[in-house]
Amino acid sequence: MTNTQPTQSQDGSAGPSPSLRFADILCTVDGKQGGFAAVEQAATLAGPEGHLTLLLVTSNKSELTSPEIGPARAKRILDRATQIAHEAGVPSTVEVDPASPPSQVILNWGATRDLLSMGAPATGRLAGLAGVFLAGVADTALGSFTTPLLAARSTPGEHQFGHRILVASDGREGSDQLVELGQRLARARGADMMLLHASGHESHARRHRVEEQGRRLELATGGANEVRVEHGSAHDVIMATAESMGASLVLMGSRRLDGLRAIGSVSRRVVHEAPCSVLLVPPERLHGYAG
Repeated sequence: MTNTQPTQSQDGSAGPSPSLRFADILCTVDGKQGGFAAVEQAATLAGPEGHLTLLLVTSNKSELTSPEIGPARAKRILDRATQIAHEAGVPSTVEVDPASPPSQVILNWGATRDLLSMGAPATGRLAGLAGVFLAGVADTALGSFTTPLLAARSTPGEHQFGHRILVASDGREGSDQLVELGQRLARARGADMMLLHASGHESHARRHRVEEQGRRLELATGGANEVRVEHGSAHDVIMATAESMGASLVLMGSRRLDGLRAIGSVSRRVVHEAPCSVLLVPPERLHGYAG
């Protein structure tokens, strides 16, 4: 089932710059609140010149999730998702796919998109570790995605999505482009941004790269955005900082570790445990955000 829904902005807002390269976004919806948050937040990233594909996968074969979604419930879910996009002033297209397994269906649909947006998995340390072995839709996607992935959580209170952005730089190759993407996101949303690095036993080259990123950020923003280097494990530093600054978005790279190695994956643990949405960018896509 395909239905294109052209929309017009309700408030006339221009939305983010097209240079953010999030014009074509796949949003997965399943009737849960996280999925609807994924649509709402994706719409703010796409802007009125972008487009959302609202995908509902009705099968649950090979996934430890809820039962298959029937036609009546599917319509209710998609009607609500379409309404969210419409109210945001972003055109949307509806797609229903009964194939399985759901995780692979979603990855196939999202492979050529600018962004894959989906509800974040369960929050909490135990839920995060259990999710690695349960191999649910979100967890499988976290191990295999090739498209930037937004794991969406509702923004509490009166704060808007992305009003405070935490950019976690590990100083690896490609992290310069990650910081540039964070700058553009912050500028497009009029947001506060913090550049964070967790210092440990990395090479001198990586420390030097982070220091240079901080200098360039301060020059570009006149010192308006904060640069912080904290000693400790990357996971602990990112989590503590996101909580203390009231971040509504964490931006970081991901190496997409899978299987047992995923237990030690910083990005996967942050996705599970962060108090806010997390945007992950795979290394091969970072070069597209330069300049």
